[in-house]
Amino acid sequence: MAESYTIIKCSVHQLRPGFELGESVFSPDGSGLLHAGTILTERQIARILNYGLDSVRIRQTVLTPEAAPEPAAEAYCEPDMAAGVSEQENEFSGLYSRCVQDMKKCFTLIRLERHLDYALLDTLVDSVARLASRGIAATALLHTLTRTEDYLVHHSVNVGILAHIIGELSGVFSLIQQRNLILAGILHDIGKLEVSSKVLYKNGALTEDELAAVRQHPAIAFKFFSRYKEIPESVRFGVLQHHERDDGSGYPLHTNAAKNHPIAKVLGIADVYDAMTSKKTYGQEISPFAAIDTIQADMFAGKFSPDYSTPFLHELCQTLICRYVTLSDGRTGQLVFWNRSGKENCLVRFSDGKILDVSQQPGLKIAKLVC
Repeated sequence: MAESYTIIKCSVHQLRPGFELGESVFSPDGSGLLHAGTILTERQIARILNYGLDSVRIRQTVLTPEAAPEPAAEAYCEPDMAAGVSEQENEFSGLYSRCVQDMKKCFTLIRLERHLDYALLDTLVDSVARLASRGIAATALLHTLTRTEDYLVHHSVNVGILAHIIGELSGVFSLIQQRNLILAGILHDIGKLEVSSKVLYKNGALTEDELAAVRQHPAIAFKFFSRYKEIPESVRFGVLQHHERDDGSGYPLHTNAAKNHPIAKVLGIADVYDAMTSKKTYGQEISPFAAIDTIQADMFAGKFSPDYSTPFLHELCQTLICRYVTLSDGRTGQLVFWNRSGKENCLVRFSDGKILDVSQQPGLKIAKLVC
């Protein structure tokens, strides 16, 4: 007798030992708890209950129509809405959209009137802090959002979110410094507002003169801040030095770890991660897995401080496990294992239950994160 299966939503209070998870279960902070395909035990059910989750998705066998039994009277599950978006995701998306519009207003005032609206900046910092309060799970949500405005606008909001997350994970910043991290993050690229858009969004390699002009944007921002005493010194130097590196290989001043401000060190990591993984008109969008490899390699090369890189990379890896990814051949599956030593060293589970070792498939890699 032929069988198939469907994925349905089940209340956590109606879970029973022997149920098979249809999708992986995540904690409220986005960490993976249990993989799809897990056959639940009493202990695992208790673990799910302890996290205060409302429901999970389980795999239910479906018999052929002619052999299907009558439905049980005590039905405890409801049909899954696979394409649905959670209320939390809707809330995040709505607040993010408002941040983007406020960021756009801020940039317009700077570009046209060379003016900083402090009330607007305070609102932005508060809103970005709310988005970042989701912790490392916010990074996955950023990958699924649709870009509606100029890349620079979205990038500035994203770096503000990421800077707060990285700073919090490091455990070395006070609450006031965390707000300064966000402020520096959303303002880190305002110097680019004085760079020609033709140069900024040019397809192809920049000339030496064009590259030199772009690399002046941190110094341009620093000079602009000199008119506003309200901008904290830590924010000014964080913005000035966000392209500096611990080994002195950055720009514009080629300062090293001893002279680079902690906020600048955090911004450098946040800037690289978002620049690599964001959709933009120039360059290529890269999967978060490749971006993590790049940041890790730069950390080992002495460019990024391990004090900020290591906690961020560790938590980011944890939250990516159990997420859905698209491979370079177009197939989509769930990442069930990934060794951070390389993006190809991973296992992906498909809807038919088969698991693929990507490292054994020449030329195959993870192309992007789906959700």
